[in-house]
Amino acid sequence: MYRKIIKRSLSNMRDSYLIYILACSFAIGIYGILLSIGDSPSVYIALHWWDSFIYDITNIMSSLFAFFAFIYMIYVGGFFVKQQRNEFLTFEKLGMQRWVIITISFFQTAIVQAVAWLIGLMLMLVFQKFMGMLLFYLMQVHFNFGMYLSWDDLWLIFQVFLISTLILSVINAIKTMRILQKKQRRTIVKTRWWLRIPAGLFGVVLLLSAQVATLYLFKDMRTISYSSRPLMEVAYIMVADIFGTYLVYYGFLPTILNVMEKMRSVSYSGINLFSFKYMKERLFQNISILWFVTELSALALALLTFCYFGYQAVHQNYNSAYPFELAANKDTVKVIGGELKKSDAKVKGSYKTDVKINLVSYYSKSSQSYIRQPMTFMSYSDYKSLPKRMRKYNPKINGHEFLKIDYNSSIMYHNDSKEHDIEVKDAPMIQTAKQGHSFPYGSSMHFGPMMIVPNKYYKNMPSEVKDTFYGWDFKKGDRLSKQQLHKLGNYRDAYYMKVDFKSSLADSTIEVMKKEPNKYEAATYTQAGFLRQGNLKKQFRQGGGFYLFIVALFSIALLVALGSVLTLRILLRDDYQSTQLRTLQKIGVEESEIKGIIRRENTLTFLIPIVFALIQSFAAIAMFDFGRHISKNIVLIYAGYIILYGMFGVISFQVSWRGVKQKFKL
Repeated sequence: MYRKIIKRSLSNMRDSYLIYILACSFAIGIYGILLSIGDSPSVYIALHWWDSFIYDITNIMSSLFAFFAFIYMIYVGGFFVKQQRNEFLTFEKLGMQRWVIITISFFQTAIVQAVAWLIGLMLMLVFQKFMGMLLFYLMQVHFNFGMYLSWDDLWLIFQVFLISTLILSVINAIKTMRILQKKQRRTIVKTRWWLRIPAGLFGVVLLLSAQVATLYLFKDMRTISYSSRPLMEVAYIMVADIFGTYLVYYGFLPTILNVMEKMRSVSYSGINLFSFKYMKERLFQNISILWFVTELSALALALLTFCYFGYQAVHQNYNSAYPFELAANKDTVKVIGGELKKSDAKVKGSYKTDVKINLVSYYSKSSQSYIRQPMTFMSYSDYKSLPKRMRKYNPKINGHEFLKIDYNSSIMYHNDSKEHDIEVKDAPMIQTAKQGHSFPYGSSMHFGPMMIVPNKYYKNMPSEVKDTFYGWDFKKGDRLSKQQLHKLGNYRDAYYMKVDFKSSLADSTIEVMKKEPNKYEAATYTQAGFLRQGNLKKQFRQGGGFYLFIVALFSIALLVALGSVLTLRILLRDDYQSTQLRTLQKIGVEESEIKGIIRRENTLTFLIPIVFALIQSFAAIAMFDFGRHISKNIVLIYAGYIILYGMFGVISFQVSWRGVKQKFKL
């Protein structure tokens, strides 16, 4: 008999349990994939220079992911116990003992978890190779990923299954026991308008103040160093956003719905007053769920977008510092050219640019001080003849403008303010120069800023030192061996410049020294002989790919979990709400009208969190460096979020309407 009761309960809520099982299986599958990838022999062979880093990170990430998945299971698992409240109370009235009802709840939860784990392990086995190859693709590793699952991983998964299932079953059994002890029926909480309206107004104030604080935060991050003020602003923004959104949901959403109820054109347009009241009550009951999903959705979007910003900024900063895999100057080009012939390197493109080094003096806005130093000058035509990737992150200039390329003080923010009145030795003063950060031939080939000047200015400007830079692009790398790099290490520093600054820039001079000085003085500068960063570039790309893999997994899993929470909340109607819908049917409301109620309820339940989450995250992005980072990639992230939740919305509507129709036929 007890087996039939459990079977009947699972059958009556099969749609809801199916969505819950699929969401749990997705999380379990990702957990298993993270575990298996960490100690996979394929990963170790293909990425042996990472040592145990990937294993350690995947273990930490899988444990963190399992913890949040477990919280989700506890939270959502309580929905089903609440849904069966009247059923459990009926069993007790019919004479069933309490411990039997509690045992039924315990085994019912255990069966659902066992099915979820079984499907999750199947998903892990099916998609393990695909996820491994995706990881290798993102890390740009040309290696075949083989399926692998160690006995240690299987034993750990089995232990996690037993412990989590036991805990979840006990928790639901305790919830069932509390239902049987209270026995009182569901009470309807009356709306307290004297509290909701001022709470909603205060929530609006909190949200607006959070946006203002966000604007000041981004400003302070650019201008304030070693201060606790940005951390305080971050704390305030988080608190204001979280509580502000809840108060808006608590105060303004009910107020708007009640105002709409008073409007005859709304409450009597297409649906009658009774159906509008039902939809309004359902939204009132879901306020906490809507708020919960909104904040975590905004968190997932913020995680995706700002992690994308960080990756983009680091990638841009790296490309600006190392545009060529191998670069040299006139002192080392012959030696490096000879070594390249020995290494059988296939040169895809070679570049050569003459430069001049002269003394300059100017006022730096960033350091708020006057600076005197040597500066490298390049003509406009030579700058334009270089690959476009070297000019990609610099402002556009014409043949009559100046461009000052300097080291970027922050990988997240660019200071595009123009420098004024740059005095050049024995040359006309540069009154205005645009600010750039992408160095031709790489920032490490320079001891300071460099200047792109018009061709005529470059031709007429005298120089203290003349040099020539060389750069190479290769097919599959420069093929230099460790012995060759060790030999080239002796040519790392091409020459040294000792500057003798006088009171006047015209009287200052530069002394070129071929040997390293015994004692470095404050005005001694070193010119690099060559720059080679092939291996570092490979590791950088692989690290970025692994980073994107982990962030994408976490964010997508979070969005799937939140979408399933909304779907389950819509599907799990209690007997009171089902009675309301059947009452509407009995008083003459047509089936199409009731279907419209379900559709509107479903649409609002999914639309409200989407709108609020997008507004919160988009406002922060728009103010982030004044919105210059908004790109097609951010639009794709937002579009993917909307499409994912839209799919959940369509599925929940179809399943919800089918469940309502089945109850009408009873």
